[in-house]
Amino acid sequence: MGSAVSGGCCSGREDEEAKRRAYDKLNRGDGVNDDITRFDLAYDKNDIEEFVKLLSSTQPIDKLDEPMHPWAADPKTVGALAATQLAILAARDSQPELKDVIRKKGGIQGLLELLKSKEEDRIDGAVVALSFLSVNNAECCSTMFECGVLPYLVKCMSSEIDGLRAASAQTARNIFILGISQRKEFMRLGGIQILVNLLTPPNKDVDKPESWYTPLEAIYHIEDLIIDQNEELLEYTRAVRKCGVVDKLKVLTKSSNRDVSEAAEILLTRVSE
Repeated sequence: MGSAVSGGCCSGREDEEAKRRAYDKLNRGDGVNDDITRFDLAYDKNDIEEFVKLLSSTQPIDKLDEPMHPWAADPKTVGALAATQLAILAARDSQPELKDVIRKKGGIQGLLELLKSKEEDRIDGAVVALSFLSVNNAECCSTMFECGVLPYLVKCMSSEIDGLRAASAQTARNIFILGISQRKEFMRLGGIQILVNLLTPPNKDVDKPESWYTPLEAIYHIEDLIIDQNEELLEYTRAVRKCGVVDKLKVLTKSSNRDVSEAAEILLTRVSE
């Protein structure tokens, strides 16, 4: 990340004296009008609060030399770049407490505003960050639900970009397993039909395991939707049946990917009448 930033949006800022003066301004509370400079300072200091504040920035940045993410659009503004940095921090397995720091600093609300935008890079950056924040953190997921993130995740589950569909579905799953209220809202939003639609097999690169990631994960998400603490929730089993899950699973049982075919067989046994 450091090289991507310094080689992309922040090139030409090698003057240490200039950096020192900028630091002094920030520390005195005078503020730094240039959001790129603010980002540089936040990056050097690992300042989560400042990254959260920068989420709203629409200041353009230079095109990056290399893609920052396998599927997400490269950030075109400081705000999208800040979302990417929050995602990197939230993904640190060795520092899970950073997720709570981001939440307490208002990061989830800030990422929601990016989700509401029409810019691809801002939406993608927000989903990536939220997906990492939602992993093994019920407090973050609860805040996402209370803030109204779920409707936007359900919308992104219908994206033409496979990675965005998968990340949005994973994050929605991490929210709806919180309880019945969350499941009901997911169903009200039409999320169950969209989730079942993700069981569609890939139409290219079928020999590559990664091509089957989305339908495989969708199988697991449906299992988590209809089962709560080893108890089957019949209302949701009936709902996935109504959405055509049985026919979709029958197709997947014939998959050349063994993990997919076996998982589909298990779920099919459970949802078949």
